[in-house]
Amino acid sequence: MSEDSLNASNPETANHHWFPFLRYKKECEAGGKEVSVNEWMRVTGQLDAKIAHEESVVLAEKIAAEKEIEKEALEKKKELEKEALKKKKELEKESKINNSDQ
Repeated sequence: MSEDSLNASNPETANHHWFPFLRYKKECEAGGKEVSVNEWMRVTGQLDAKIAHEESVVLAEKIAAEKEIEKEALEKKKELEKEALKKKKELEKESKINNSDQ
């Protein structure tokens, strides 16, 4: 008769409770790797939603930073255009004064 892995008590084949993690722990220790529940959950796909959320948060922060840079660049451009227009008007005014003096 076949052994049901959900009801089995053999830690080498059982897939309930912490048996899968304990097998992962054993593999890590054999390979000299640090054991981590979070890493095990990531490896087994149990944190896919959390990983996707973390990636989307990072992407959102990057997009927000880029928009802020664009906003600052636009403000700087407007400021430079105002300054250029002001200088142009000053030069025109100065030119008119010089022409009237002659």
